[in-house]
Amino acid sequence: MSADTFSSEIYKAINDYRMFDGAKIVIVALSGGADSMSLLYFLVDNAQKLNIVVQAAHLNHNIRGGEAIRDYDFVKSYCQNLGIKLYYKSVDIPALSEKLKIGHEECGRRERYRFFDEISTENTVIATAHTASDNAETVILNMVRGCGLDGLCGIPPKRGSVVRPLIFCSRQDVEEYCEINGVPYVTDSTNLGDEYNRNKIRHLVINELKKINPSAEKAINRMSAICRNDAEIISACADDCIRNCTDNSGISVNKLKQYNDSVLSHAVKKLLNDRFGIIPEKKHTDIIINIINSGSGAVEVRKNKIVKIKDGILIFEEKSETSFTKPITEMPFEKNLKIKINGKILEISEKKHKINKKLLINCLSCGIISCDTKIRTRQSGDIFSPYGRNCTKSVKKLFIEKKIPQSERDKILLIANGNNVLWIEGIGVSRQAAVSDEDECFYQIRTEREEND
Repeated sequence: MSADTFSSEIYKAINDYRMFDGAKIVIVALSGGADSMSLLYFLVDNAQKLNIVVQAAHLNHNIRGGEAIRDYDFVKSYCQNLGIKLYYKSVDIPALSEKLKIGHEECGRRERYRFFDEISTENTVIATAHTASDNAETVILNMVRGCGLDGLCGIPPKRGSVVRPLIFCSRQDVEEYCEINGVPYVTDSTNLGDEYNRNKIRHLVINELKKINPSAEKAINRMSAICRNDAEIISACADDCIRNCTDNSGISVNKLKQYNDSVLSHAVKKLLNDRFGIIPEKKHTDIIINIINSGSGAVEVRKNKIVKIKDGILIFEEKSETSFTKPITEMPFEKNLKIKINGKILEISEKKHKINKKLLINCLSCGIISCDTKIRTRQSGDIFSPYGRNCTKSVKKLFIEKKIPQSERDKILLIANGNNVLWIEGIGVSRQAAVSDEDECFYQIRTEREEND
């Protein structure tokens, strides 16, 4: 790609997505790598034509020791030579990610955008150097994680005050532009190996795709643009859904039922983000859609954050950490499920291999499971027939017999068909649900207490 073609691709992105409309200052997120250095060089070279003032921002993640200090010294010197204002911040990402119990990549992303918010003022945009190559990697990474339409949309060219002028350019285009114009840059050593999933996609998967289509990255970019258009339509339908289902009484479950599950899923995501400030996992939206369609039930989507149905109204309830709350849980039984619930991790997996199943008290026969099977906490009238004992008793009496503290009884997970309890956490399977030698498959159930929420 020639320098002129590279420039025209950037201008196309800026114009197509109106990136600099109303902007007087453009702050480049400057790492010192080829992508961000080429973007800075281009914007400085075209600042008068674009009618902008160019500045830069650099965040030290404190992951690469002396190499990170080298990067800061490099961008600082380069900006000084150009007379460009440089914002700088240092954050101990390894320590912070450990504290928050999230990965370095996710923690770094969060802190970068927090930094951007700190330095942004009116009539300011932040220009990040994400390329078509970055977008392709993101889409593939989302795919292997089992994404929906939103994941296929990839990296948005513009989101709020953050813009991506290089989104039509590949990483190869960037490096050629730097070579033609003599733009210096540093190389992040963490990008060279295959320790991170993104690097594996960059070095292994993308190279194989290019053997099929040399322009694979830009083809994925086109697909993302199509998906973004479709997602905008569904998002608008979700907004209409919420608006049409909401009145002075709240959000009507009967009205929600009338909507397609795809629209309903997007509406639930918007509601969870609006009410709780969270982006839910698919399993949580699926469970909420199930309780909407069934007309009853409740689920704890995060600690002390509960979605439930009461008197035909979908309710989002948030309890304080200090107040006593009776756990409220009811959801359809699903095979191959792993979910956080009531401060625990519940895992259900389907098994087919031959083992001495009678010894496994935490296994259910597949034949006992029906569309009415629920995962829930105890209810009035529940009965249980313990495996290995020829008797049936109420769950209340069983808990008393087992000397389970009163404060813990409403937290124990059950699997039940109506009031007929098939399995109880810490006690095991019922006589009726136990696995027999004739069963070709069975469900294994595991629970463990979640240490950190």
